[in-house]
Amino acid sequence: MKTVLACAILIMLALICCGCTTAPSSPAASTGASSATVSVAPPGTISNAGGTGATIQIRIRENSFDPNFVTVKVGTTVVWTNEDQVAHTVTYTGTGATKFDSGNLAKGQSFSNTFMAPGRYIYADTQRSFMTGTIVIE
Repeated sequence: MKTVLACAILIMLALICCGCTTAPSSPAASTGASSATVSVAPPGTISNAGGTGATIQIRIRENSFDPNFVTVKVGTTVVWTNEDQVAHTVTYTGTGATKFDSGNLAKGQSFSNTFMAPGRYIYADTQRSFMTGTIVIE
């Protein structure tokens, strides 16, 4: 177990040091439309140079948001997809003017929100308060 953990840490450090990047998979990639480049970051994090027209995917699985921390540019659309057997919600928990609430998402259902104002948006599953995530809009 210690060997596996040590190898995982070394691989992550190597990827971070190399500055490797990967593009998100989306239908836009196959149609020739532009898509954003996503930088490799610590587990549970996405940092995106995107902006208007860019899309970030967040998976809801194993009672968590994956990734649970995302930094994107104004105009980026975030899409949450429920891969769990139980229903989940994606609900903004802040007090600002921008509010979003997916309602119950059954397995396979998605919800999206386009962020048009800079700020920090904290959201949660209203049925499982331990499930939280953060979107930072630059």
